[in-house]
Amino acid sequence: MVAAVYAVLFFGSAPGMLPGFTLLYLPVILLGVFPAWFGWSGLVGSIIGAYIGGVYVEGVAPYAAWAESVTALIIYGLNWLFISRKLADVQTRKDLVMVSVIYAATLFMGTAYILWQYTYLFNVGVMAFSVLSGYSFWIVLAATFGLNLIIQLAVCPVLLRTITPKLRSWGIGKIDFKQWLANRKEHP
Repeated sequence: MVAAVYAVLFFGSAPGMLPGFTLLYLPVILLGVFPAWFGWSGLVGSIIGAYIGGVYVEGVAPYAAWAESVTALIIYGLNWLFISRKLADVQTRKDLVMVSVIYAATLFMGTAYILWQYTYLFNVGVMAFSVLSGYSFWIVLAATFGLNLIIQLAVCPVLLRTITPKLRSWGIGKIDFKQWLANRKEHP
């Protein structure tokens, strides 16, 4: 189910595309909230959805679409690692600032990674007609990061604050990364 939702949001990003590269990346919303809600299963679904989106939305060759999956792994994994169960409730301004800093850092790392992959390793999509170098790489990175950070900061904290308590009352909720590791040690 996570993969399907991810792929649908990837399709929703299509209007914000350059040829072969999604400048507007709506799945970033899922990468910001699914770690708090679904943990390990959300990570697997996001990786699959990212691959599907890379192949069918961006038109990236299947051999290169794994870069989309690694990007999802980087952003989701780091959010899962650094956003604790308490922090996911976003109850105070300090929580909001901490979540915002984590989102900015993980999104920057994921965006820089995918641009680096597409530019220097595969030379696909928008980068195919000229390898981005110097200033143009940084311009595309800044534009992509800035646009998606605004979306993530506007939507994710609101979703976390409003939906997370309801999910927990239903028995659905995050086992943060530390709890997951502890459970694996107890029950190998």
